[in-house]
Parts: sequence; structure tokens; C-alpha cells
Amino acid sequence: MFRLKELQKKQQQQQQQQQAPPVNGTENAAPTTTDPNEVKRQNSNDLKEIRKQKSKDSYFTLKSKQSSESSGKRANPAELRAQKDIDEMQVPLGCTVSFKDSNDILNFNLTITPTDGLYQGAPFQFTINIPSTYPYDPPKVHCDTLVYHPNIDLEGHVCLNILRQDWVPVLNIGTVIFGLMTLFLEPNPNDPLNKDAAQLMIDNKKSFEQNVRQSLRGGYIGNRQFPKLL
Repeated sequence: MFRLKELQKKQQQQQQQQQAPPVNGTENAAPTTTDPNEVKRQNSNDLKEIRKQKSKDSYFTLKSKQSSESSGKRANPAELRAQKDIDEMQVPLGCTVSFKDSNDILNFNLTITPTDGLYQGAPFQFTINIPSTYPYDPPKVHCDTLVYHPNIDLEGHVCLNILRQDWVPVLNIGTVIFGLMTLFLEPNPNDPLNKDAAQLMIDNKKSFEQNVRQSLRGGYIGNRQFPKLL
């Protein structure tokens, strides 16, 4: 574009020179003439330079695009399936999904705030990782909030049947989130990770419920203090 403007400017100057009146003191001087062949030759050279520059720009634009596309990460089957799950997912009431990185849909955070039951109103944070073998293998789930619960141990491991032997590829991320919410609404002492909590729930449900309430208020259970969630 710059070279084209320069060419137009030259043509205008040449026309002005041909039409310009004689300068004072040079009335008798021979008029200045421009060789038409020279003008054509110059114009032709300018046009060639413009075409050359445009061709060069197009080449680098194409190479830049190709480089960008080749360096971009191609979505793998796990990402494609996870994206489909997320697009179709209906998050249960009391659950919030957030992504650490908008370009990474295989790792995200989940907050569950039960709307009913013993744990009602307390927020629990989870980290969910989708493996590269998804959906043939289940998501990996970790509870980041210390909780007194028969199905979640003090290290944050979660015992949920669909995360283990009952997982099948037709299940999805939404199913996992719904299952985690169900753990808080209906704890299952028959498939425990925190065996002490599970046994107390079986032997003395009232004492178990008291321990849950105490833990949610930031109290101690045994020699372990729990975070204040209510």
C-alpha cells in the first residue's frame, strides 16, 4: 500500500512538472520534457516492486497461519468427550463448577453445598481430573476440604462406587457430580473409607450426627480439628 501511494505521488509530480509555468528568469530556457518511455519504465518497476512485496506478505501470512495451526494442540478423544459432557451437563442445585484454565477442560474444581441433610449449607471443595483414557476410565476425584464423613477419609480420598468398579463409559461428568452430592445427602456406612465414622453411624447414629455438627462448626473429633464451615 505504501509503494502504491508513492507511485501515485510520482505520477502527480510528473504531471505538475509538465503543466508548471516557467520560473522567473528562465522564460527563454528550453522547456523540460520527460521521456514517456522512461516514465513507463519507472512505473513498471514500481508495480513489480509492489507485486513482489505483496507476494512476500502473503507468504509470511500463510506460513504464520500454518505454524500456528501446527503448533496448536489437537483435541484428544478424552477432551472431545469431556467437552460434550460439559455442554450437556445440568449441574445439580448447590453445585458450582469452575475451571482453573479456560483452555484445560480436563481439570476443574467443584464446590458442593448440600441443600439438605446433615451437611446442609456447608461448602466442600473438590478437584476433578479427567484422565486421557476417559471415558473408559472414570474421573479422579479428591476432596480438598477436611470433612468428617464415612465415605471420605481424612486425606481426601472419596469412596463412590461409580468411581471404581461400577464405572462404565456411558456414565459422564454430570453423573459423578450427582453421585458426590448424594454422598452428603445419604452417607453410606456400608462402603466406608473413614471406618470409625462409619461404625459410629451404624452403632449410634445420634452420636454420629452430633460429631458431624461439631466438625462443621470447627470443632475437634478425637485429636483432629476440622475447618469451620458453618
